[in-house]
Formats: sequence, structure tokens, C-alpha cells
Amino acid sequence: MGINGKYLYTSKEFAQLANVNKRTLHYYNDIQLFKPEVIGENGFHYYTCFQFAQLELILILRKVGLSIAEIKEYMKAPSQANFYTMMEKRKQLIDETINQLLEIKKFLELKSNRLEQAFSARHGKIEIVNLPQRKVKFSQPISGKYDANDFTIAAQFALELKQQFHLYDSFGSVVSMDAIKRNAFNEYDYFFAYCPDTYDNYDILLPQGTYLRTYCIGEWNNLATIYQKIIRFANENKIQLSGYAYEEGLNEMSLQDKHEYITMITIKCDPISQ
Repeated sequence: MGINGKYLYTSKEFAQLANVNKRTLHYYNDIQLFKPEVIGENGFHYYTCFQFAQLELILILRKVGLSIAEIKEYMKAPSQANFYTMMEKRKQLIDETINQLLEIKKFLELKSNRLEQAFSARHGKIEIVNLPQRKVKFSQPISGKYDANDFTIAAQFALELKQQFHLYDSFGSVVSMDAIKRNAFNEYDYFFAYCPDTYDNYDILLPQGTYLRTYCIGEWNNLATIYQKIIRFANENKIQLSGYAYEEGLNEMSLQDKHEYITMITIKCDPISQ
């Protein structure tokens, strides 16, 4: 409609064109944040095309986390300097949020990959796989008894991972090949977690190369039989197992029965020198 030579939009029309709810316009008017250009004698609110940019700015500022009070404060005395300072702070927060979302994406991809592995896992099936380089972080030493001290270390390790990786994630345990060869399958050394590729504060770097991998389905007391099978397999195929056996649960987030628990075991292996 035209009033005094201006083309005006009703609240409904303006809201539709700006892709906002009509109630949002009324609310912004009530709090004196964004007012209509004209209020007709009939009490109707009318907006002009020149107000789209102003509303868009408000909506963007809300999306990047500014409060209504902060936006109102800026609108009272808008300036290039104030806007630049405000936007630089928000850009930094956006960058931090993007990085956190990327870490969450990696976290979800890791969980998805683990579940895919769980679907194809077969109890006692041994395979030789080629794996990329991976960074590993260890907890404080543990006894492997899973007593009060080990649980305290586990809690501390979980908190450390949260502080450093921004996510609470499950983690595994390692037992040395020396212990396994002595049939001391429960002599665990540390809890462990794989680090992001960009992370530099790690304890050990697992090289790209050949690894033995197998699965144990069921309770942890089944692990002894699996390790005995691993040793026989290595001897029969002239494979040298080295370092630690890395145990990690694959289906902890979807487990309904402890008898369905899937432990994946990964060990660095090399051909025996002739």
C-alpha cells in the first residue's frame, strides 16, 4: 500500500518476505528493538523495504549469539568502530564453535565406524590389516585389577580427555606383549585413547603399517582364550608381535546385554627376521 508516497508492507507481508514469524515483529516492537515505520490510524503496523537490512542485521546478531540487551545497546549508538569490535569477537567465537563442531563430527564418524566394525565382527576371527599412523595418549599406570585406584585413574583420564579433546569419549586398555606371552592377560598397563591428528601432546606414535586384529565377543573372561589363539596364529605364520595389545570396545553405546560386548584387539606385527 502507499502512504505519503511510500510503499509499505503490512506486518504479515513484511514477515513473509523477511522469512520471520509475524509474532517476532510484534515482540521486537514491544521491546523497542525494531519498530514499524508507520502505525496506521487503524493501529496496523507498516514497514518499508529499507527496513529489511536492519532486521537482517538483528537476526544475524542473534544467530551469532548476541543477547537482545547487547543488540539494543549497539542500536543506541551504532558506529563502525563498535560494529568492528563486536564482529571480531563474534568471529572468534564462531571459529571456536566451528572447530568444536568439526571435532563432534569426527567423534560421530568414529562411533559410526566402530559400529560398522561391530556388525562384521566375528568372535576369534583374526585378520591382518594395514593401518595409518595414529597418536596415542596413555593414562597414569594401572594395576589391571580394576580396583578403586584403577577406577580413580579412569575418572581422571576421562576428565583429561574432555578438557583436551572437548568430548567425553570411551577409551580402551593396553596390555604388553611380554605379559601376554607369560599368560598374564590381566596385567594391564594403561588406559589409552587415540588423539586427533592435529594433537601434539601424545605419548606414543603408532606407525603406519601392518597390524593383527581380532575380536572377542562376550565378557572379559573370554579374552584369555583369544590371546592364546593370537599367540598360536603368530607362531604358525611367523609373525612377530610387538609393543602392546590395544583393547577397545566397539558397541558400548548400543549394548543391551554384556554377553554381546565386542572387544577389538589390535597389535603391531612384523615378519620374523630370518
